[in-house]
Amino acid sequence: MASSRGLAGVGIALSMRAEQALLEWIPINSRLCAVRLNGSVRTRKDRDTRRCLFVVSAYAPTDCSSDEVKDEFYRKLSELLQKAKRSDIVLVGGDFNAQIGSLNQTERHLGGYFSVPAQRTDNGDRLLQLCSDNRLFLANTNFKHKERHRLTWRPPTPNQRWTQIDNIAISHRWRGSVEDCRSFWSTCLDSDHALIRARICLRLTGRKKATLKRPIRTELSNEKTKNRFQEQLSSHLGSSEDEADPDVAWKDIQAAVEAAVTSISNLNHRVSKDQWISSKSITLMDSRKLVPSGSEHDEERQQIRSRLRKSLRNDREQWWATKAKDMEKAATVGNTRQLYRLIKETGINKSSVSEIISEKDDTLICSQSRRLERWAEHFREQFSWPSATLQLPSIPREREWNIEVGPPTLAEVHKAIDNLKRGRAAGPDGLAPEVFKDGGPILAVRLTNILAKIWELDVIPSDWSQSLIVPIYKKGSKSSCDNHRGISLTNIISKILASIIIKRLTKTRELQTRENQAGFRPGRGCIDHIFTIRQVLEHRHTYRRPTMVVFLDLKAAFDSVDREILWQCLSLKGVPQKYINLIKALYSNTTSRVRAYGELSSSFATSSGVRQGCLLSPFLFNFIIDLLMEITFSSTEFSGIDLLPGGPLIDLEYADDIVLFGEDSDKMQSSSSTKLQCQNIWNALLSL
Repeated sequence: MASSRGLAGVGIALSMRAEQALLEWIPINSRLCAVRLNGSVRTRKDRDTRRCLFVVSAYAPTDCSSDEVKDEFYRKLSELLQKAKRSDIVLVGGDFNAQIGSLNQTERHLGGYFSVPAQRTDNGDRLLQLCSDNRLFLANTNFKHKERHRLTWRPPTPNQRWTQIDNIAISHRWRGSVEDCRSFWSTCLDSDHALIRARICLRLTGRKKATLKRPIRTELSNEKTKNRFQEQLSSHLGSSEDEADPDVAWKDIQAAVEAAVTSISNLNHRVSKDQWISSKSITLMDSRKLVPSGSEHDEERQQIRSRLRKSLRNDREQWWATKAKDMEKAATVGNTRQLYRLIKETGINKSSVSEIISEKDDTLICSQSRRLERWAEHFREQFSWPSATLQLPSIPREREWNIEVGPPTLAEVHKAIDNLKRGRAAGPDGLAPEVFKDGGPILAVRLTNILAKIWELDVIPSDWSQSLIVPIYKKGSKSSCDNHRGISLTNIISKILASIIIKRLTKTRELQTRENQAGFRPGRGCIDHIFTIRQVLEHRHTYRRPTMVVFLDLKAAFDSVDREILWQCLSLKGVPQKYINLIKALYSNTTSRVRAYGELSSSFATSSGVRQGCLLSPFLFNFIIDLLMEITFSSTEFSGIDLLPGGPLIDLEYADDIVLFGEDSDKMQSSSSTKLQCQNIWNALLSL
């Protein structure tokens, strides 16, 4: 928390280990903030409850400030301390601008015998009163160190006496857990305040969280390694029987793949990043620490600082030059993956999710666990729209398609695997596309067998219905969940099944799809319709014909599709029942978990919309949009615009974005002929 004028500011820096124990952070203002850390000490009454460490960072007004400012600060600090639970171990530290001096006999319970002798100030009285009210003990007055290691502030003028105005206080009951507390002047902070360190005997415990499964990839640099992987995979798959239950059969395949990858590679291997700081700069840093403190050494300290700054600048420029050469080399040979990795390494590491998230009422969320719950709550609502209330009107059913309905062949499975792209994200099972592409014939045969069982039973393994949702920021306030888009990661094996289904259905479906639709179609794109609308408007302008254009954007169109309506739509369009059953199986009992902040949320069911991340989703969505437009124009007064070559042009579709044409402005603006009539139909289809 920092002041916009730069006059104040407090913060709490946590180590990686302490960050794992972070339960809650509480920002108050530019002078106060706090965190709650999960501890290892259990309470006496409830052995399942752990005592937490409640750490407060404070920056008090100076003695010359008005009483109103001081009163307001200590009132806020008292309110903050009240937020600590009775079982919490309270630790308060900061610049209190308070000279305590020696404590008398009645104040002995507030501190030790080794405070710095000085005249007590008004801030000192206020600090002691705060400790008395909240049963706090001044830890930095309890240890016998030489005076230099008890002083915390160096005045700007040499004739003033150094003193102690920074303090650390801990709950009185836990004062014995502080093993040492002293100040350090031999730091490179270049500040008039010393660094105070308190050594506390307390172990922190990481909060319970769902661990992320590291993606399993095969980085096979040569044919020999690839053959060894296939041999290991064949060995593990050969030892397991071909189960009749798809769930059991898939778990056997998954276990065999994981074992084979583990046997040829070290999954725990991490590539260390190259450091750009040279040994010369490190030597200057070490020499800066050896300069004694005090104003008489300021010139020497300034010289070393200047040399260090110049050395670091040269190191950084040399590092950038090396990276630029590597980028140029990657771009020259066409290695886009290496080029992207280098750009990502040299750029700013921005998180896709803001650390600050708010509730629906815009109140700030301070609890770490509540942040993840809020994301899960948001996407649960987004992917669980209410069912449609209206029924589809009577529509003639088309003849069932004359296509292959038998189980996938080995050639189809090979083709689907070949179409997978390397480097793509893995799903909840952690199996990346490289595993399937490098698995060889033995893996393709086993996948063909399990897909044949799925084809026969119309049931898929339960793991295939799971997905991971990764929030990606779009625009607006980063603290609002509504301003993020959820990207779903599904298991790669489910994409193989979807790829086979869509390959069989696409050719026949293209003969049915309305020409007005340009989105999600092979060989066509929305840019084609952008050209079309420009040509139409130019043509109408040439003949001086009035043209009214209405642009419609359906809110959450993909997420709000009613699945029961979707099944009816597929049946009406003549899709064979076998494929409808398989698609239903992919959509039955779908669950998701949110991945954010390096954690996984609890699992929640999704009941509406097409599955994000599934190859079938755009294909299925076009069924809904086509049916929507057919029903709309059969039951409303849209007449469109006349074109010379043929009949009227009523609409164009850019996936879920719709453009309506008309000549009569009154009719286009009429709520009865456009908005209300369409809304009733779209509510039935899309649960809007």
